[in-house]
Amino acid sequence: MYNILIVGHGNFATGMKSAFDLLLGDSDRVYAQDLSEDITHEKFENIVTDYLNKHDQLIVFADLMGGAPSQIVTRKIAELARSKEQFVVSGVSLGIMIDIATNILVLNDEDNMLDKINNSLDLVRSTMGVMSLCDFENEEEDLECEDMI
Repeated sequence: MYNILIVGHGNFATGMKSAFDLLLGDSDRVYAQDLSEDITHEKFENIVTDYLNKHDQLIVFADLMGGAPSQIVTRKIAELARSKEQFVVSGVSLGIMIDIATNILVLNDEDNMLDKINNSLDLVRSTMGVMSLCDFENEEEDLECEDMI
C-alpha cells in the first residue's frame, strides 16, 4: 500500500497537504514535512530517513528539482536502497499530486506506479494555462481598462 510524503521549502509541504486534504479528504497515508528555518537539514534528513524506513511503497512529492528537500530525499532513497517502489516526483503542482494520488487513495490502483506517474507528468501540460486581458478583447471594439471597473 503506497503512502505519500510531501516535502518542500518553507511551509510548502504543509500548505500543499492542507489543499490536498480539502480536495481529497484527510488520509493517514499522506504526510507533509517542511524544511523551514525552524528545522536543520540534519533534523529534516532524520525525519525523512525514519519515514523511508517505515514505507517501502512511497511517493515523495518535492517542490523543486534540485532543491534541498528533493536532494535529501533522493540521496536517502539511494543510500538506504530499501525498495524500488519509492519514487521522488519533483517540481510538483497541486494538480499533479491530485492526479497521482487519486490512483492510490481513491481508485486503489497501485499497479505499475512508475507508468502512472509518467503518464501524469505527460498530462500536466494540458492542466496548465495562461490568461491575459487579451483573452477578453473583442476584435470589433477595443476594451478599455476603465470599462472593466
